[in-house]
Amino acid sequence: MSIPRRFGTFQGVFTPTILTILGVIMYLRLGWVVGNAGLAGAVIIILMAKLVTITTGLAMSSMTTNIKIGAGGSYSIISRSLGLEIGGAVGIPLYFSLTLGAAMYIVGFAEGWLTIFPEHDPMLVKTAVLVILLIVSYIGAQVALKIHYIVLAVIAASLVSLLLGQGDGNPQVVMWGKFEEAPFWMVFAVFFPAVTGIEAGAAMSGDLINPKRSLPIGILTAIGISLVVYVGLAVWYDRFVEREMLLTNYTVMIDVARWRYVVIGGLLGASLSSALGSIVGGPRTLMALGQNKVVPFAKYFARRTEKGEPRISIVFTAAVIMVSLVLGELNTIAPLLTMFFLITYGTINAAVFIEKKIGIPSYRPSFDIPLLIPFIGAVWSFVAMFLINPVFAAVSMVVIAFVYVWQVRLGHTAPWGDVRAGIFTAIAEWAVRMESLMPYTAKTWKPNLMVPVEDPQYWKKRMNFIRDIVFPRGSVRVLSVKIHTRGVKARVNEMVSLLFGGEKEKPPSIPVEEVEEDLTKLVQPLKEEGILAATTVIDANHFLEGVSIVTQALRDMPLPPNVMFLSMSADPEKDEDLKQLISIAVREELGIIVLSRHSEKGFGDEKTVNLWLRGGSPNRNLSLLTALQLERNWNGQLRLIRAVDSPEKIKKARVGLRQIAHRGRLPVDVQQLVLDGNFGEILSRAPEADLNMFGMSSDLNIDDIHTLAQICDTACLFIRDSGQESALV
Repeated sequence: MSIPRRFGTFQGVFTPTILTILGVIMYLRLGWVVGNAGLAGAVIIILMAKLVTITTGLAMSSMTTNIKIGAGGSYSIISRSLGLEIGGAVGIPLYFSLTLGAAMYIVGFAEGWLTIFPEHDPMLVKTAVLVILLIVSYIGAQVALKIHYIVLAVIAASLVSLLLGQGDGNPQVVMWGKFEEAPFWMVFAVFFPAVTGIEAGAAMSGDLINPKRSLPIGILTAIGISLVVYVGLAVWYDRFVEREMLLTNYTVMIDVARWRYVVIGGLLGASLSSALGSIVGGPRTLMALGQNKVVPFAKYFARRTEKGEPRISIVFTAAVIMVSLVLGELNTIAPLLTMFFLITYGTINAAVFIEKKIGIPSYRPSFDIPLLIPFIGAVWSFVAMFLINPVFAAVSMVVIAFVYVWQVRLGHTAPWGDVRAGIFTAIAEWAVRMESLMPYTAKTWKPNLMVPVEDPQYWKKRMNFIRDIVFPRGSVRVLSVKIHTRGVKARVNEMVSLLFGGEKEKPPSIPVEEVEEDLTKLVQPLKEEGILAATTVIDANHFLEGVSIVTQALRDMPLPPNVMFLSMSADPEKDEDLKQLISIAVREELGIIVLSRHSEKGFGDEKTVNLWLRGGSPNRNLSLLTALQLERNWNGQLRLIRAVDSPEKIKKARVGLRQIAHRGRLPVDVQQLVLDGNFGEILSRAPEADLNMFGMSSDLNIDDIHTLAQICDTACLFIRDSGQESALV
């Protein structure tokens, strides 16, 4: 059933995020934090907590602009990057952290309510609030998110009321507290849930009109505004309220404000909206877990109404929240909530760090971030866990490991690709066995070139170009062949061949003893740059026979080549050998790149690339991926060109090029050009480039390749897909 996406950036992401951040902790515990830690200590705690969510928000923004985000927010991001097993292992604790969050916000509401009606039964208040929130969320997220607008206005008014207040009249500025009520890391743990509101927005990912745009803008804006608010409030508390009052009075914000009931309204509204956000977001995470069958009773939790509401998951979540309310006390729930969120945030940052570090071409986010950001976010999240509570942190890790093993045994098969195969091939040789257990997906494709070489001396100038195709994470296997010394039978066969018009087999172009040494020297510059490069020399009766043997042998080996790179000679006598090498590559299902350098210009300035794309061509994927590698490593300019035979086709061709650029997430400065007329004439008037690239159709003969290269008068690549590549993943 297709469910329409309904919410934009402000309503679907920013509002639930900012309301959850500016929630119960701000109203009931920020003063206590300042009283314990002093101004400097409180600001440090705020910044340390924000460091986690800022790095996570940036990492989440980067990931959401690289993959299609479904329902489940952070769970969707992790599972689509690191696989369903890790996604499930982290997603289950994430779901419980959202439900614990709802319980915490309901407890905060009850504390605010009891300041007005102290005679009311606390448990009855909590239960009544839960029932009301359950009814609202059961009706639908549309109603819940509309309520947020009213709450946002009340919170803004409550902040104004506090800033206009006079405090207690006897301020005592304290820069660093004595931490008498609680140690530093316990204060940090109590405060940390205040910054975890990014999950409220992320959990709505499946209901957003444009999650790739809304999630980064909404989350990062909410983080920035809330940081200013929290630091400003900490300064105000330290400047205008006595330390003793901050330590002992959890409702100090109410007592010192200009308009007491406005702040109470803000507290109640923020608590309700935050709890409502968790009750709306938590079931959607559980629904996503059910859809991917990573939890028991998955088929029930995965169900949605016609309006897209996961009502069974909502009812189950309400039951879990009711159990959690037995814990009752805010300072007890908050540290547990902190631990669950730190696990989730650390894993999100780790996922982005891994994808960026291994350098696979499929990781091309529109919102890119430096590698240091997710590294800091991952390390700091996990370090903070152990600083807060080493025992509980260790237990949490064990639980996640147990859930991961359980998920692996369930044998999940995701409908999307993930980067685990790329991870295992990048880290070490011992991971090869694990990589073989992973199904191949185009998402993990990297250029792994096989380069047949007859004369290593002839290839020295081409190695720099090959380097630009594979750098930084591709690989190169250079192979050559030692021709067997002929015996009596071989000489007889040669004589018979000559009598019937055959050609005498040519001897190797260089002495046999120099082949291995020359190949080693040939790839040494690649190795010095950290590129995986290897050489192979094989004995055979003929060069083509040797190449055929090697390609068959490497097919089922670890890190098998996926592209055969060939160089076309200007000598027509070499054309037959080139045809045979292409046939071998086709038979072994390898991509093919043929380099033609008829021009004396070589690769020119190594700046501009013309990529010629035919409508409906089956060879555009490898061409696009190769062009992107060259554009990146040349720091150059890529130009997409399509030729049409009539002016009437120009508009449609332009639309096609725009779609390719958009779906392939090509750089924004990629030029798109459509030319009409005779193809030969178009080639002569096309913009000049250092390299021209063409798809190589099955019926394109070698003579046509020679002709195209001569017309272009530049270095040219002729490329054929293997069918295993995709530039759109």
